[in-house]
Amino acid sequence: QLSFPFGDLPVELALLILKHAAQPSFSQTESYKSKNPYSFALALCLVSKEVRKTVLPEILRTVLLPRSHNVTAFMDSLRMQQAYAQQDHEFKFDYTKYVRRMWMGQFRGSLPGLSLDEFGPLQSGLDLTPLAPVLLAAPFIAVDFENLGLLSGCLFHAQKSRADKHEGSPALYSPKTLMVTGSESMTRQWSSYTKTVHGAAFLASISHVISIIHTISDRTSHARGSCHRSNASKIYYKPPDWMTGAPLSSLQTFSLPIPHSAYPLVECELSGKDVEVELLTFSV
Repeated sequence: QLSFPFGDLPVELALLILKHAAQPSFSQTESYKSKNPYSFALALCLVSKEVRKTVLPEILRTVLLPRSHNVTAFMDSLRMQQAYAQQDHEFKFDYTKYVRRMWMGQFRGSLPGLSLDEFGPLQSGLDLTPLAPVLLAAPFIAVDFENLGLLSGCLFHAQKSRADKHEGSPALYSPKTLMVTGSESMTRQWSSYTKTVHGAAFLASISHVISIIHTISDRTSHARGSCHRSNASKIYYKPPDWMTGAPLSSLQTFSLPIPHSAYPLVECELSGKDVEVELLTFSV
């Protein structure tokens, strides 16, 4: 068996291998709480400055923020980068250029210092200056119904910043794909959010929506057997109710998870069975 020390490889090839190895896998069987998908890449960042520069873009490609403490930690990192940039420090790194997907999970409670009045002005505390540009530069955003306040706060901050700078033209948002998760019980908050000026302007720029929403109507359609893949002609592809009233004027396609199981989804839920699903995309 042929073997040789990793250190004998050309630097370019070694960095290429490390870059590939640093890519986090989000399809792991372990929970994110028990195993951090970024752990190996973060360890590689400690090897050297050159390795850190190579690995950081792979870490930032998909930013996973499942809990409120992850959001505050990410914002602390952004503030540190602001300080590095002001000092022209060798560790400065522009996150905005590399974040392509950002997912905010279902927080239990609000973020410290974040208080929104009907998804409008920030009342106190949390400074969204570092987060807003990074979030709104990502082509793909995923948000839970329970955390619309954070997205709305960033949008309001971006709108206010443009007004303070006397920039008259409407804000241009980079996100074109929006994934929404949560339950039907939280759709009232969504309805309030869509009525805000900054919320409506943002949604008008979205061309693709992925709905991972558990609703009573979804359950009913599964119980009718109209959502599983055994008969393609019976695939249920009507846009969810929460989408129909939203100002998604640029929407071209939407995606829904369709179960492969021949059993109604409600039966699988009651029995605790795992259900394989396929994410299918439909034209509007």
